[in-house]
Amino acid sequence: MKRGETIKRTDAQSVVLDRRMITRAHLLTLNRQRCVGCDLCTAVCPQEAMSLTRGTVENGRMTQRPTLDIDPFKCNFCGECVVVCPTNALTMLVDGQPNIPVWDYDAFPKLIKEIKWDAGSLTPKSAGAAADACPTAVISVDGKRDKSGKLTAVKDVQVDTTNCIYCKQCEAASPESFSVTPPFDGIIRLERSLCPPGCQACADICPTRALVMDKGKLILDDRFCLYCGACTQLCPAPEALLVRRHRVRHTPVKSGAWVVAVEKLVSAELAAQEMDAKSQAKRRQAIKYLPGLKKD
Repeated sequence: MKRGETIKRTDAQSVVLDRRMITRAHLLTLNRQRCVGCDLCTAVCPQEAMSLTRGTVENGRMTQRPTLDIDPFKCNFCGECVVVCPTNALTMLVDGQPNIPVWDYDAFPKLIKEIKWDAGSLTPKSAGAAADACPTAVISVDGKRDKSGKLTAVKDVQVDTTNCIYCKQCEAASPESFSVTPPFDGIIRLERSLCPPGCQACADICPTRALVMDKGKLILDDRFCLYCGACTQLCPAPEALLVRRHRVRHTPVKSGAWVVAVEKLVSAELAAQEMDAKSQAKRRQAIKYLPGLKKD
């Protein structure tokens, strides 16, 4: 391996890009089992290093997951893809530690996503319901159990926030104890009349169980939608599903890279509104401190 050269390793479980230089070592990893083919990373990648192969559907079921690939000759290890990935399928290490280079240069914001929980207010029933509802199994409950294994008392509850996808399933199962703030807001619409008979491909790929097949009927619960759009990428009848993101919660940032990315993540009109709001805030701040004006 030559210094500065990117080495790519691929198997059924992962894609790994490894670049080692004199001053820094970068390692970008894609977990193929977590990737749902949502297309967010390909949208924001400034180098067009990401490419997505659509999954396959036969007789209404997903028979092949979408496949994401990364071009080692194009990737510059900026980390934008890692920031926007809704399922934690992409991770990056710099010198062996989790790090996002675009954060180091204030070129990209951190997405605001949060989960809060109050272990003291959880009952055995509500704690078990929250843990069972979690689609990524990141909630662990410590407590007393009877001989059958049933939880009888709660000592503590822990959430692996590194792998949480902020889907609100735990909040719905135990609203008095869990509160979740996801990074994206939007809309999702399902037109069942346009779905192929018996098709549940969208439910097969949905990472949060916002789409499920229940007694032969496709059910949408938009409370749990991440607005990732993975369902629309796989759906054999594109008109049946509509997903639109209209808000990205993020930390403040002044960056051309983010301006370009946000135009890909939300509608052009809403992106323009966000940029205009920032411009107006800058103008107000500048006017506030003009000579002769009082400071508030």
